[in-house]
Amino acid sequence: MSKGVEIRTLQEGALKAHSEEDGPKMISGYALKFGTRSQNLGGFIEMIDKRALDHTDMSDVRALIDHDPSKILGRTSADTLKLNVDDIGLRFDVTLPNTQYANDLYENLRLGNISNCSFGFLLAKDGDSFTRDQETGLPLRSLRNISKLTDVSVVTYPAYEDTDVSIAKRHLEQFQKRNRNPEKEKILLQLDLLKMGL
Repeated sequence: MSKGVEIRTLQEGALKAHSEEDGPKMISGYALKFGTRSQNLGGFIEMIDKRALDHTDMSDVRALIDHDPSKILGRTSADTLKLNVDDIGLRFDVTLPNTQYANDLYENLRLGNISNCSFGFLLAKDGDSFTRDQETGLPLRSLRNISKLTDVSVVTYPAYEDTDVSIAKRHLEQFQKRNRNPEKEKILLQLDLLKMGL
C-alpha cells in the first residue's frame, strides 16, 4: 500500500454476488456510504461528506481482496470495475475474472461468509476537518475532499490498523493541540448546543 493511503471499512452487509444465466460472475455493493458514522477509530469517529467525491480521481481504481494487490478482481481502466456515485455513496460493480481466488470469493459471498467492503484513499490538502461529536463526545473527523481513490476491496475482517489510521491520528493530534483549552472547548460545545436549540 502506498505511503499516505488510508483505508476504511464498511461493515453493513454491503456486498452481493450475482450472475446472469451462462454469464460472468459479478459482485456489487457500496464501498462507502455518505453521512454514516464510523466505529471508534482509536479516539475519534469519522463521517464522509456527500461532496467528498466531487473532485476525486477515480481513473485507475482496482478492486482487490483484503487490499492485496496480488488478488485483483477488476480495474476501472480495464472496464472490469464500474464505479457510480449516488445519493447513498460509492457503488461498485465488478465482473470477476475466472481465477481460483475470484471463484472462491464468489462462493464465500454467495454463502454469506464474507460481507464487508473497504476502500483506500488519499485526501486532498485540507480535505478533512474535526469537530466534537455531540452523541459520543469524541472528535468527529469529516472527510470533505478525497483526492484519489486507490482501491475498493472485499474484506474478511474489517480492520482499522497500524498505518491505515496513522494519518488520521496525526490530523487528530493537530486538532487537539488547537483545542487544548478545556474551558474554551466547553464554551464552544455550549454554543453548538444553543445553535441546535438544546
